[in-house]
Amino acid sequence: MINYILFIATAAIVFILFRIVRLLSFRIRALKRFYSLLVGLELAIWMIFLFWLIHYFFMNKSYYNELILVLVVTAVILLVWFYIKDVVAGFLFRIKHNPSLGQILKSDEVHGVIKRMGPSQVFVEHEGGEVMRIPYSILVGKSLILRSEDVRSASEVLLHLPVSVKGDQVELEKRVRLILLQSPWCVPTKPIKIKFLAGDEGIEISLHLVNKSFTETAKARLKEVIVG
Repeated sequence: MINYILFIATAAIVFILFRIVRLLSFRIRALKRFYSLLVGLELAIWMIFLFWLIHYFFMNKSYYNELILVLVVTAVILLVWFYIKDVVAGFLFRIKHNPSLGQILKSDEVHGVIKRMGPSQVFVEHEGGEVMRIPYSILVGKSLILRSEDVRSASEVLLHLPVSVKGDQVELEKRVRLILLQSPWCVPTKPIKIKFLAGDEGIEISLHLVNKSFTETAKARLKEVIVG
């Protein structure tokens, strides 16, 4: 009786734990990066649990070896499908949306610029510069927006950052330019002008954004670089 309770409790704990982790992975950006790894880990743990269960209840049966063989073949098929399903989803995603590098991808799971497309996952850069790997299987069948920004209609903005500038201004200007060039909201082919104001009046930065809606995001990110 105790063994039955142990098996049921173990299954319940694994199920509840991974349900909690999955719910958190949709809300915490850091966990989204490891979503595919979490799914693979969950699959592996359930297979280990199944091996343990069969070994305990059927180890003295005459058909034990055949049962283990069937289980191993099933595990291999599931592991292959775990990878292949993202490849198939990627094929369907390309046919349906015809994505290209530099496009903005927005869905419930991700919002950023497509930087690279692999056979099983797409690499998307967020506004903060973080690049996330998103399996195609998460995107297929979901509501999403995929659009290209016309750099010819890019908006020129003048940002005034009333911050106290400390340290080498040349090095600071290099850091600011690098952040802007690597960001998904700045048009890198347009001129970037950085002016250090006299006294403690801060910095003026002239740049082109793919959309004016990124103005506050750009100001907040640049303040982090300058103050930090």
